Amino acid sequence: MIGPLPQTLFERQVDLTRFLLQRMHGIDSHLIKCVRPHLPEDNRYVVAELIETLDDEEQIDPNLHFYVDAVLGAMRLAIAAGTRDERVPISSELLIGCAEGFDTRKVRTAEAEALHAALPPLEGLYSAAREAIEFAAAIRLSLHLLHAD
Repeated sequence: MIGPLPQTLFERQVDLTRFLLQRMHGIDSHLIKCVRPHLPEDNRYVVAELIETLDDEEQIDPNLHFYVDAVLGAMRLAIAAGTRDERVPISSELLIGCAEGFDTRKVRTAEAEALHAALPPLEGLYSAAREAIEFAAAIRLSLHLLHAD
């Protein structure tokens, strides 16, 4: 029995683009509702730039993954700024050879927690955009190398 035929480059690119378009669907409202309100004022421009890039329905910006990465970077900085270590006492039953001991745990502000919860859709968009755009670039470069004369 013969297995399924491998995809052509064009079919693979169409699949990657379709997956990217699925990831892009609803991201603008996610950015407006779940990300922008929790970012510091001076970092909100990266969200506006990404929304503007996503608004172009005729094409996918070849720098889309850079715009998404800028938003992810701003989010991670805000999460780090809103996270602190808290000392938690260890119960005396668990201590050996000392009277008191402490452990630490990470505590996030409400804004940092909201941004942390908003990360997964944007991380998925970043991966999909990067894969689709880099695959297209590889095809273009390969065609250029084949027809270099």
